Amino acid sequence: MNILFIINDGFEEIETTAPYDILKRAGLNPTIASNKTKAIGAHGLELSNLSKIDEINYKDFDMLILPGGPQWKNNINDNKYIEIMSYFAENKVVAAVCASPTLLGANGYLKGKTYTCFPPMNADFGGNFTGSAAETSGNIITGRGAGSSLEFGFEIVRYIFGPEKVSSLKQSMFF
Repeated sequence: MNILFIINDGFEEIETTAPYDILKRAGLNPTIASNKTKAIGAHGLELSNLSKIDEINYKDFDMLILPGGPQWKNNINDNKYIEIMSYFAENKVVAAVCASPTLLGANGYLKGKTYTCFPPMNADFGGNFTGSAAETSGNIITGRGAGSSLEFGFEIVRYIFGPEKVSSLKQSMFF
């Protein structure tokens, strides 16, 4: 399964690297893309050799993951980002953590869904906010924030493979 992460400058590092690592350990094929070949995280970590969003066919991926962080301020007005997020929310699976679920909510994709996000950013999105570490509702997976990055990653694996795979992964990681 091919999974696309989209990040831009200001991405939350742990919300990107922890789920990425868990997905690799689960045998999946994650790719990190950005609007340029490198991005600098909210805490100064630079990721390079990134795929460029304009040079990939996002429709070839099975799932989209949207890490949070201060990047959300730019992403909310980025037409390409919203186009890709909308495609996955309407046709495939999208997973968003921390601030990024608010972008789903602002575009109507959390209406009627059970979800979580960074609590101070929760608004009336027409769904059921739980504040849990991670939630799955239909084709939308959400995570609360940086501190729940591992649980968010495990929730994605649970969605794809089921709880047995998550249990096996946690044992192998001494979680």
